[in-house]
Amino acid sequence: MKKTLKKSWLSFKLSLLFVLPVVASGQGYSIRLSLSGHANSQVLVTYYYFGNIYVKDTLQTNPEGLALFFGSKSLQQGIYQLYFDQEKQVDFLVGQDQNFEISLENKTSSPQIKGAWESEKFQEYLNRVAEQKSRYDTITAKKEQYKNQPDSVSRYNQQLRKMNENLTSFRLEEGLKFADSFYGNFMTANQVPKPEENQLPAASLKNDSLRWVYEYNYRAKHYWDYFDLSDLRMWHTPYIKERLNNFLNKVLLQHPDTVLPAAIRLIEKHRNNKAIFQNLTSFILNNSIQSRIMGIENVFVGLAEKYYLSGQAFWVDAQTLDYIRQEVAIRKNNLMGNTASELLLEDANGEFHSLKQQATNYTVVAFWEPECGHCKTEIPRLYQEVFLKANPSNLSVYAVYTMNDKDSWLRFVEEHQIRDWLNVWDPHQSSNFRYLYGVRTTPSLFLLDKDKKIIAKNMDVSNLKQILSSLGVLQPE
Repeated sequence: MKKTLKKSWLSFKLSLLFVLPVVASGQGYSIRLSLSGHANSQVLVTYYYFGNIYVKDTLQTNPEGLALFFGSKSLQQGIYQLYFDQEKQVDFLVGQDQNFEISLENKTSSPQIKGAWESEKFQEYLNRVAEQKSRYDTITAKKEQYKNQPDSVSRYNQQLRKMNENLTSFRLEEGLKFADSFYGNFMTANQVPKPEENQLPAASLKNDSLRWVYEYNYRAKHYWDYFDLSDLRMWHTPYIKERLNNFLNKVLLQHPDTVLPAAIRLIEKHRNNKAIFQNLTSFILNNSIQSRIMGIENVFVGLAEKYYLSGQAFWVDAQTLDYIRQEVAIRKNNLMGNTASELLLEDANGEFHSLKQQATNYTVVAFWEPECGHCKTEIPRLYQEVFLKANPSNLSVYAVYTMNDKDSWLRFVEEHQIRDWLNVWDPHQSSNFRYLYGVRTTPSLFLLDKDKKIIAKNMDVSNLKQILSSLGVLQPE
């Protein structure tokens, strides 16, 4: 009898622990977990912030799979996650009402949420998406099965389009219906605006180029219409980095004259919120320095000078600022669109040659050295596939040997018979070419126009050939 009473009292204490914080929470939060398939287990409660996942708390379930996530201060609204292991995670929404229960019958079932309407609606949405994905995969498999039957493929494509349209309509309807809530804003933010066919100007309907221009301008202008970057709750979702990446690297035309002004407009629009100002500026700066698109480094220099070197980046430490300052100094002299710095270098006989006195329509400046593995293939290719195939009055090559071993340099020149272009070097390292042209690796190729403006840089020979073909200097292969 005593044993039974003791067991009942223990069960009562566990239940009391599970209930009391709900009553006492006030302005705090109390999220009850009932995880039948995870008894006596550790569960991490994590949250999203700016594309990353951080641990908020570590919970231990009791023998019945119960646990309580609670605190005296309200949680930041956003998307949270229960992390069980690498195979099992459960996302849930925390909105205005932070007193609710999450139940999970077993390790494979979908969660059930009760007590907070936003959290409940979000789970219903996830269930809808999962159901649609299953149907989508089934139809896609059938489409593949009947891929040789055009009528069947057309029918399946129509079904897939209809499914996407229905989900889009559902999101927009939910967003409008619950516009004053985080759930409503989240649903709306899933949409990316695109012009309807009846919105297109008549001229654009008949001309593919005009259609592309109109649709591009529309997407760039309206991309953020549904996604409120000023809403800090949206920074606590999994999608913020994806949306920024897509805007900067896909929606915008990848040219510095397009990306830099758009980036500055986006930053300035949100600079009143210090956290968002910091996040946007840091993200776009890092994106621009990591980009492999030619010319986007101009965006890095522009943002660095405007926000970092001017002292507006209040969050940056001295070491990072020094690195940024050095990168700007190295890159600024040789940005695309700039006039190339003058070089006055000598040939093997000691005669000096000016870069700016090259009179051809285009000039390739090649920094190289014979011990560089890539140079051993690229420099002969540059000579054979570019220089010899171009009209000498249209293209010249100013080939700069970057090291000091004259014998090694001349042996390579003789071995590969690359005597007809201008071979020069800087034996006394007095021209400062490494700084002026940012030469940190070899080969480094620059393409200049007749005014010696940099129109392309840091490309391999294959890319250079494509550019020269588009300019009419080489015949397309």
